[in-house]
Amino acid sequence: MTPANSENRDTTDLMVHAMIGRLFDEPEPLHRTDLADGAIAQGMAVSRRRGLAVAGATLSVVAVIGGVVAMTGGASPSVVGGDWSINTDSTAQIAPQAYEDSGPTYADRQREIVQQLPSVFRPLLPAGVTVSPNQMQATGVSYTMTGDYVPAIVVRSGSDDYLLRFDNSDNNAGYTDAFARTSAPSIAVAGGTIRVAVVQGGTESPKHQFTAWYEFKPTGSKQVFRFYLYGSGSATPISSTAFKKMVESPAFAKLRQLLDPSVPASADAVRQRYATEAKINAEAQKVLPPGFRLKFNPGAPGALELVGPGGVNTFQWFSLLGKDQQISCPAQSLCFAPYSGVGLGTKVGPDGKARLGVYGGWTGKSADSSVVIDVFGESKLGESVEPTQMGKPFETAPQGPGLTPQQAMAIVKAPGAAKVIGDVAKLAALY
Repeated sequence: MTPANSENRDTTDLMVHAMIGRLFDEPEPLHRTDLADGAIAQGMAVSRRRGLAVAGATLSVVAVIGGVVAMTGGASPSVVGGDWSINTDSTAQIAPQAYEDSGPTYADRQREIVQQLPSVFRPLLPAGVTVSPNQMQATGVSYTMTGDYVPAIVVRSGSDDYLLRFDNSDNNAGYTDAFARTSAPSIAVAGGTIRVAVVQGGTESPKHQFTAWYEFKPTGSKQVFRFYLYGSGSATPISSTAFKKMVESPAFAKLRQLLDPSVPASADAVRQRYATEAKINAEAQKVLPPGFRLKFNPGAPGALELVGPGGVNTFQWFSLLGKDQQISCPAQSLCFAPYSGVGLGTKVGPDGKARLGVYGGWTGKSADSSVVIDVFGESKLGESVEPTQMGKPFETAPQGPGLTPQQAMAIVKAPGAAKVIGDVAKLAALY
């Protein structure tokens, strides 16, 4: 198995960065080029220190095929090599809301934070500094050892963009190190103390880049407020004076409440999840085999699960276009691997046996358009699990058996599968 750890990111972040724009059909603005390169370098440094991994589709795509994803392509019903038909008469059906979480989930809360964070944080910034979602890393990052999700946003000052990431976890090694290296003093503010450290280049960032670390320790509370800011040049757009003004503002309480991990998601967030899933399944039902639907993973923000008669599985699918960066599977065949990163070169026949792993096949007769399907178990913690399994283990539904080759082939060969996969990805995106 290829571990989903920080070392994978050293060789794949550039590819992931290029892929994000293709996943969401939104080219990266030119003015963000330097920030993108810096964010990649910063991500690798922080990953090595804390065990962070890209959440959602990006890391799994790279682990499976080592290539770039494009959400376009065609499909053909032509199949060879046995009886690939599905007996719909014997396919068990499930209720539309089977295995659904009726109450707020961890992922509901994180989705709510991502959506509200820019508007809540914006009034606290200095004049001339703005904030927006980070489109270059659309799903933020997650701690592989704890499953905690950390959203990321972009701060702009003048023509420069800076990556900002809030971090309320107990993983404060980076902050402690930065404060020690710069001898950053504690500054008394209303309600507690603050510290700010700006680290130039070195191990935290490449030459001509910096990382600014911010920490607010409230008096009589263990909930420390932290974030770090990364960008080019030598000066941070949020100075110590600006940070002091921020934490002493009445609006700061709203930001702290939004990021407080003890606050559950609102009823509106739950309703939004149901509404979004309905839209997702209006598309997904065009290609999914009978008896299956999709829902959001309660423990992995932005991730989907496959719901079937036997239970729930973590799930991702991708459409690949072009003769380069393709799966290594014979044309007109279906290939399978028990885990990602092995090339998908082993053919599998229509034996009707449900499997957990990675399926891949060509949508048509020519080897230039394919579909890859990841179907695994429930969300798990740790660095040695499949990327599709990373998250908090909050799923209470029974684990499903996966997909049979016939069911996987039905998805691969479904007319319009590539478009459906792209449309579902856009609906499921956090931003």
